[in-house]
Parts: sequence; C-alpha cells; structure tokens
Amino acid sequence: MTTVNTKNGATASRPTVLVGGGVLGLCVAWELARCGHRVVVLERDRVGSGASRGNAGEICSPIVGPLPAPGIVSTALKNMYRKDSALYVHPMAALTMGTFLLQMARNATAERFRAGVRALAQLGADTYDRFAAMSDSGVDIEVTRREYLYLFPSRDRAERKRAFLREHYPVRDDLGELLDGPELLTLERCLGERARAGFVLSGQAQVDPSTFVDALADALRANGVVIHEGARVTRIEPSSHEVRVESSVDTFAAGHVVVAAGAGSAVLTANLGLDLPVRAGKGYSFSIAPAQPLTRVLKLEEAHVGAVPLGDGVRIAGTMEFDAREDSFNPNRIREVVNAAAPYFTGVDWTRRTAQWMGARPMTPDGLPFIGAAPGHSRVYLATGHNMLGVMMAPSTAHLLARLIGGHEVPALRPFDPARALGRRARPVNRTVPGTSRRRDE
Repeated sequence: MTTVNTKNGATASRPTVLVGGGVLGLCVAWELARCGHRVVVLERDRVGSGASRGNAGEICSPIVGPLPAPGIVSTALKNMYRKDSALYVHPMAALTMGTFLLQMARNATAERFRAGVRALAQLGADTYDRFAAMSDSGVDIEVTRREYLYLFPSRDRAERKRAFLREHYPVRDDLGELLDGPELLTLERCLGERARAGFVLSGQAQVDPSTFVDALADALRANGVVIHEGARVTRIEPSSHEVRVESSVDTFAAGHVVVAAGAGSAVLTANLGLDLPVRAGKGYSFSIAPAQPLTRVLKLEEAHVGAVPLGDGVRIAGTMEFDAREDSFNPNRIREVVNAAAPYFTGVDWTRRTAQWMGARPMTPDGLPFIGAAPGHSRVYLATGHNMLGVMMAPSTAHLLARLIGGHEVPALRPFDPARALGRRARPVNRTVPGTSRRRDE
C-alpha cells in the first residue's frame, strides 16, 4: 500500500487521490496541489481519454444551460430511433436507459430550465478569470477570443433562436442583428447555400482541448503531482480515517478521494451505496479542410453541429448517441454529421476527413453536474456529469471544489450537490467494482 507525505495538515501523511485524468480530474488536481495537497492522479487509459480531447473546446459561459430545455427533449425522444436523429438511442440501450430518458424528459420544463441556467451561470461566472489564472500560474494554454456565428436555413428560425438567447441569457449587448445569406458570405467565404440567415454573438472564446489537457499534465508533473496512466481503479473503500483506493498499479491510502471519471463514475461509486445517474452519451468529431479558411465558430443550430477553427483545419463536432456498447465507434454517426453539416459549407471534400473521434460524454438527467461530497462519505468527493460542458467548466469547478474540500462554504455548488440525485440510497454491497473496458477515442 502506498502513502505519500503531504503538507495538508487535515490529511497528514496521506495523499489526495484523483480518480480520472480527464480535463476535470487534471484541473481539480491542479487546484488542490496549489492548496498544499500532495496529489496522485489515477487514469485508467491515458490522460485526456474519454470526452476531453476531441470536443469543440467552446468557451461561452454566458450562454450555458442544461440540455433538457423545454420542447427539445420531447422532440428528440420522438425521433430517437431514427438513425439520422441528432439524439440517437440504440434499441438495446433503451432497455436499460428508459428511466434515465424519462427523467430527462421530466426535467425539460421552463422552470427547471431557468433554474439550471442560473446555476450554471453562477458556476461559470469566473470562467475566463480561471483560465487566465491557470495560464499565469504555469499552464501553457492559449484561450482564443472568437465570435460565434449562428446559422439557419430560414430567417424565421434565426429570429426565434435570437429571441430565445435574449430571453434566457445575459447576451443582449453581444448579439448582432439578423443577417441574410449574402451578408453572411461576406463574413465567412466557406459558407454554403443552406446558410440563409444568422447572427453573430461576440465576446466568446475557444481552446484547443487536446493541447489544454497536455499542458495541464505537463504542469502537474513539473510541480510534483504523480500521474499514473493505465491505472484501473477497482474499488474505493472509505473508513473513518482514510479512503482505500485499489487499482491495477497499487493500493493507495488517501486522505481524500475525488472521483472525476466522467461516464465511468457511476460504476466506480457503486460500492459506496450510490446509484449515480450518469450515463455515457457518445459524441463524435472529425476535421475538414475548407478551401476558404474559417475565422469564427459556427453554430449550425438546425443540424446540432458545431464547427471550430483548429490548427490548419476545422473541427466538426456533434450528435448524441446512447449505445449499449459505450466503447464502440459507429461510422454511421459520422456520416449523419456529414449529411447535416455539408449543406452549410462550400469547397470541402468531405471524403477527406481526418482525426475521426468518439468520446463518451457524462450525461445527467437534469443536465447539471455532480460536484461535492458523496452522500454519507465525508472523504469522497465527486466532480462528474458535466454533460457537454466539461472543458468550459473544468477550471471553475476545480477552484470551487478545492475550496469546499478545504472546509469553506461554497454556495455556488449547492445546485450541484450529489445528494439531489439520490431519492433513496442503495445499500452498500461488498463486492469489487468491475473494471469496464472502454476505448474512448478512435
């Protein structure tokens, strides 16, 4: 059994163990190390596997809301068995996810949506400051300010979305006027015939998520944080004075444990008596090379696809797939994203796609993450279930969670208390949690 000396008096001679080396786990590790904890990170694959590397890297904290918005989920659920649907549920997955999907639909009310928007706005209120603080403290990252260009096949649909943003989010000063097709083409020469109406949202940003993960891991190692890759955690066993973490590389006696394992968090917390409603919603991305460069982030709202300038190309990201085989790469989903996005572009050879990727997003039925102490276990904390907001919200989540672990009151985290999901606690079971093998990027 491994113990590590630490300067943190509350857990003398024992490390704080982070289970999960994705963007959430690494950001939490960074904040805790800065607070004096001696930190060990256990990642079952390589750092940044899961949903961290291949997403769009959008940073737009003023316009975040829970996925279950009024009308959206009910419409999606009606079409979920259509293979060209933006939300696709494999029939085998529906057998085990029926309750989860119904809970998601019940949360898609106007009142709950507004409450979720307020909670996420508070969580991400200092997003840009947190990224800047990490950069100033030695994490070699670059956050690029970008305008977001919303595109639609009709003026009516563009007007409705613009009115929705004005109603629900604090973006009035950043919303441009409605533009028609020729006006849009003066902004981005690569646009196709389906981009008939739209508007610009200014004041937003993006980051290269893969570069961000690597920079975090490098900075952590340089500051003495131990990162074990290929370390599969098989059991988390709390006691009154420590938490025993069994893994494929060693057994650790920890003062605190933070579970930030994304879609795998529910399995890892099962033996704690928690029935955590976190499910894997598979997202896909790939890169293209338009004949004309892209300078803004494109939001193809009707297609449920985002397009972001990244390196020398453009990353196309979208779709949501619930599948019984969470590690499987489904090329049909890539084709559906191509079919949805292609009419908005011109000068693209869609057969020459590169960097095709799939990642399992950690989805929750109310669209909000679980951040805080695990019910009944004062030494075990959760930082998971960020749906599609993990990269954007990771620095702020980490900063607030580190304060909570340090004994401070953190009102901004109350809406994300893991206890909200546990109407009844399952009885702890005396078994080893099986390790599920999930290859997360293809």
